[in-house]
Amino acid sequence: MQVILDVYVIGILFALAATMFFGITNIIYKKMSDDISVMDITFSRIWVSLPLAYIFAIASSDSLQIAIPSESMFPLAISMILGILLGDTMYFLSQERIGVSRAFPISMSYPLLVYLITAYFLEEPVIIQRVLGAIIVVMGVGLIARAEYKERSEDIGKWSPKDRTIGFALAFFTMVAWALSDSIFQFGLINVDPADANFYRILVASIILVPFFFLSFKGKRHLPNRRIIAFALMTGLVGIGLSLIAYSYAVKYIGATITAVMIASAPVLTAPLSALYLGEDVNKIVAFGTILTILGVILVIAII
Repeated sequence: MQVILDVYVIGILFALAATMFFGITNIIYKKMSDDISVMDITFSRIWVSLPLAYIFAIASSDSLQIAIPSESMFPLAISMILGILLGDTMYFLSQERIGVSRAFPISMSYPLLVYLITAYFLEEPVIIQRVLGAIIVVMGVGLIARAEYKERSEDIGKWSPKDRTIGFALAFFTMVAWALSDSIFQFGLINVDPADANFYRILVASIILVPFFFLSFKGKRHLPNRRIIAFALMTGLVGIGLSLIAYSYAVKYIGATITAVMIASAPVLTAPLSALYLGEDVNKIVAFGTILTILGVILVIAII
């Protein structure tokens, strides 16, 4: 029992680390949003993370060989395509059309869907305490997002009815993509070392992105300046390189549901950082949403 508890605690710590990396880099990307496109963010953070993922994989196994069983290759690849390539891209496009205060709460409802999928397909036990905790986290995150990212009237006016329809659809499909990604990843990790799985997933994404990178230059698109590219690469190294390593171990040790709930609680960390770094207001609603989110996380991770 003590060994199991130790592994569980380690998994929680990895999930907490992934949440911190994810939250911090989201703030930085928001600051850079006017200087770099969604596609350039996707390209830079994936490719800069590949060498780090390989170094970590060979260091953890003390071997130059990456061992991925054939039956795990497809689910691991699909989980990466759904979660990072499709899910993250759809989220960025969604917030451009309906704003963060709408896109974020919808997308961050995905832990509830993760729980349903893993309970049905992976026979994860349904614990009322965790279901309630996940619901409270989603409510808290929604309050924080609505209060922290109130659009100005001129911003709302620039979104046409078509944009809003597309934006809401993209936010919903982001939720589905993230939930499927986490659930499939948990299945693919059953007989695979997390470090090896992380390198394989980033390698798959890196290869897939190559043709899209060259196709993206059709038209008038240009690369950002060197300073922005360097900043994006450093941010991607943390946002994908380190966060996916921590995320992989978290899913392996504590499962996709608990990991998803903790990562969804990232606004608890980003709200005060946004106030300091972006000059955003942290009001009573943000404080109440933070309390709700923390309470929900405690209910999810507590062992009773």
